Amino acid sequence: MRALALSLIVSVLWIGTPVAQDLSAAQAYEAADAYPIYSLLIPQQESYGFAKGTLIIQEQTASNAEISGACLSPDVMRRFKGAISDYQRSQTKKLLLERQFQIEKPYEIVNEQTLNLLRGHGVDPWDVYYDHYPRSGGWIFMSPVGFNKNKTLAIVYMGSICGGLCGRAQFYLLEKVRGQWKQVPTAACVVVS
Repeated sequence: MRALALSLIVSVLWIGTPVAQDLSAAQAYEAADAYPIYSLLIPQQESYGFAKGTLIIQEQTASNAEISGACLSPDVMRRFKGAISDYQRSQTKKLLLERQFQIEKPYEIVNEQTLNLLRGHGVDPWDVYYDHYPRSGGWIFMSPVGFNKNKTLAIVYMGSICGGLCGRAQFYLLEKVRGQWKQVPTAACVVVS
């Protein structure tokens, strides 16, 4: 039963991560407003809290996380309509995160092929992962950020995978207030925990 639950959670968390993308078709993710948003949200991820060494961030942006039916109220869907549309358009792109995060912990950006060590053959996949990235607390993944036309509202899908039944993925909604991105607290939308 525990193995089935573990398999289900890892499968659901993997929904937010791209599978076997051709990196030659990927391009650098250069959206200037995205990195301050990521930097604001990364410390809220479970893996950030668990990391006692170098934090691991997945290089390829996560895709295939559907907003429809996610848990956003109709009012929130209306208010963030432009950002949601931009987010949905971004899901077709293969983007590579750059080293632009402003966070306190040291971090390494690791490509998906390396992270696929998690899907080990015949051994505990977390043992394989933590042999390569000890004290990392797992890894963090994130989607491209969807912005409204004026870049005053944003939505992003982010989460972390940290082993066994450990992990969380969620949509975050943000608003730019006096030039700074702030999370919209009443609009938290946990997809998997």
